[in-house]
Amino acid sequence: MFSVQKPVLMGGMGGGMAGGCYTYPDAPATPGLTTADAVFNRGIYMNGSVTMDDGRAVEVWGFTDGGMGGMGGQFPSPAIRVTEGQIVHTVLTVQGRMWLHTIHHHGIEPSQENDGVGHYSFDVDGTYTYQWKASHAGTYFYHCHTNTVLHAEMGMYGALIIDPPEGWGTLYSGGPTYDREVVWACDEFDSSWHGLPWDAGTCGGDVGLNDLNPDYFLITGVDGAQSALTDPSVAVSMTVGERLLVRYINAGYLPQRITFGGLDAEVHMSDGRAFPTPVNTTVIESCSAERYDCIITPTASGVYEVVVEFLDWVTGQVRGTARTRITVA
Repeated sequence: MFSVQKPVLMGGMGGGMAGGCYTYPDAPATPGLTTADAVFNRGIYMNGSVTMDDGRAVEVWGFTDGGMGGMGGQFPSPAIRVTEGQIVHTVLTVQGRMWLHTIHHHGIEPSQENDGVGHYSFDVDGTYTYQWKASHAGTYFYHCHTNTVLHAEMGMYGALIIDPPEGWGTLYSGGPTYDREVVWACDEFDSSWHGLPWDAGTCGGDVGLNDLNPDYFLITGVDGAQSALTDPSVAVSMTVGERLLVRYINAGYLPQRITFGGLDAEVHMSDGRAFPTPVNTTVIESCSAERYDCIITPTASGVYEVVVEFLDWVTGQVRGTARTRITVA
């Protein structure tokens, strides 16, 4: 029978012990574990950094590919990509001084013990196999759900993509096709948070996690001030008539508004579910963790500047922007 441990009250603000207030360390056997169609092994790194356009290196944490902890790693974390209908195992190993973490597959509908919400089930202390089914094609993402406000801010997330049985090139079964694909995970960083211990604030102390003041704005891990305009992992080069699938993820906390430089976007899906009728628009507004799948088919050559605006929760005023480009030949 599945049970949850009571919180381990130690560690405090210093993060110097393998447990903090209001954490639930455990690594139980996975109930009903069966043979998987796809397996992804994830470890933890907590000493990575991203160099911003002003030359500053900002600390990030994330998941490694292969199940072992490492010195630094990819940001955002390596994507999980599967096919609709598959049984998937995501094996998380938390070792040594990596403290406590989880993986929450955002938008997936697993059982409680496979949901990866620490305070709802447990924080992994050792190795746990999350078992889940890829039920609906679309764009999702995965992230840590231990001390969520901080760990997500630190960069502990990656794209999760479910392809239909038709495979790459079709958005969902019987749905539209595409020729190119890009993932734009748009995020804001408050660099004053990027130095806190893993359990900051969990013991009731006020460490400022209610006061987000971002000073960097990124697209898929690239500084949107300048680098994202040309970085090949973000900026798109295509030809007239090609169909570009944009997998857009609001990976930050602020509301966002994205425009496509005058190009029309045909929005087909939201949060992993298809619209009855596609929505044609030049702008998308989103809240934290929302995802949209849209197809852009340019009819004229040119350079189109994509602008992501990060909006104040209360006033709606622009707090910052990130930019990239679609170059059409």
